Amino acid sequence: MEPVNNGDLSAFHMEKGHLVLGSGWHPSLFRAEVDSLTGVIKILTPRIVLTNSSSGLDDSATVDQILAQPGIGSVSTLSNSFSEWLSDNPLNKNDSIAVRWSRHGERKPGVKGIELAKEMGGILTDAGYKIELENPEQVIELLIDGEELYWGYPLLKEPPRKGWKERVATQRPFFKPVSLDPRHARLMLNLAGTKGPLLDPMCGTGGVLIESASSGIESTGVDLDPEMVAGTLQNLEWSDTKARVICGDATRLSELDITGIRMVCFDPPYGRNAWRSDSTPELFSSVLDSLHSVCNYEAVMCCMLPSTPDGALVMGMEWQDIEKLFSSAGWKIDGDWFIPVHASLGRRLVRAERLQS
Repeated sequence: MEPVNNGDLSAFHMEKGHLVLGSGWHPSLFRAEVDSLTGVIKILTPRIVLTNSSSGLDDSATVDQILAQPGIGSVSTLSNSFSEWLSDNPLNKNDSIAVRWSRHGERKPGVKGIELAKEMGGILTDAGYKIELENPEQVIELLIDGEELYWGYPLLKEPPRKGWKERVATQRPFFKPVSLDPRHARLMLNLAGTKGPLLDPMCGTGGVLIESASSGIESTGVDLDPEMVAGTLQNLEWSDTKARVICGDATRLSELDITGIRMVCFDPPYGRNAWRSDSTPELFSSVLDSLHSVCNYEAVMCCMLPSTPDGALVMGMEWQDIEKLFSSAGWKIDGDWFIPVHASLGRRLVRAERLQS
């Protein structure tokens, strides 16, 4: 889906709803995550989308801000479009107000945010509002993308990434260098739909389980390595969350009293030689088959697969071969996103839906 704006805003009408602003870290994942959580009406720019509601975005991994009662215009039409918007969306004239601005796309010569904010401030003053730049009681936030302008009332004091710094892998009592960070774990949960029960069949140090359990999702983790199971339990206790953790084989999940799973999120142990050997297709296929056997119809899987730095090879295989493995095991891939990690490693975040047997 492409952004609707192409420089001509004359025929575009902003519906009532919310403008959701992405962090800029990964625009396509931002759009997919918001669509999964609350539904996207229109993609306005790569980092700005229009939604019906802000519901469900409290734990987003990619959202920076949510603007209520949105307005839209351009540099040349700002005076008229903002005046009309203000008439339709009056503020409390007893409370002071300020316009904050930020740039989120193409920089156009001569388009200066501070001048646009002053123009909006002048309109507010003429309408009888009291401007207070230091400590305003009300704020209008202006987003600038080239010559296109978006504004509204900000709902968030800070991005909804609560407690991430405290929960990063290096802060946990049990830590491995390949431990999954909260952003990636949260992304997988949100893309999978946040409707448990959840299974992480290769739970490692428990990064997915910490995030899912902290959201109240019934969660189960499995790992073949007893050290990882013990470490995950330690990390869950540290984070004051609870989940079921089993020492077992991801290729034989049906033997572990696991049924009725609606979400699967996992990060394979890509540091181990098994994922780089000739047996990789057979091993991963066995994991996918095993997951299919314990999941409900239409369960959603999100997994973070290791890739080459350019994303061309995933677990040492061509992408079409990965798709065949999923399909053969009864899973339909409906989304995939490449995430750069460092000079020698990338990741492919894959979302798939379980098909009927």
